[in-house]
Amino acid sequence: MSNEARVNLGMMAEIIKSGDPDAVYVVTGYADAGTGSKKGNERLSKERAESVYNCLVKEFGVSEKQLRIDYKGGVDNMFYNDPRLSRAVITKAE
Repeated sequence: MSNEARVNLGMMAEIIKSGDPDAVYVVTGYADAGTGSKKGNERLSKERAESVYNCLVKEFGVSEKQLRIDYKGGVDNMFYNDPRLSRAVITKAE
């Protein structure tokens, strides 16, 4: 994970920790459908989600109760055709 990504996660962690303590956020990992095998992309997307989850919990002190992990395997780029923005996404669960 890049230093830039860690800085962004640190800011996200502060938002989560200062908000509703009962709110739950989903960390979803993705991989590029255009490369790799289906199985490989599933593994990679899971690793990405776990990496973000672990950083939020272990480095920034977000409660495990506020986070869930999900992963989607290989998908087309979803965000501005920039694969860097389609690796892991944090959303608030409804």
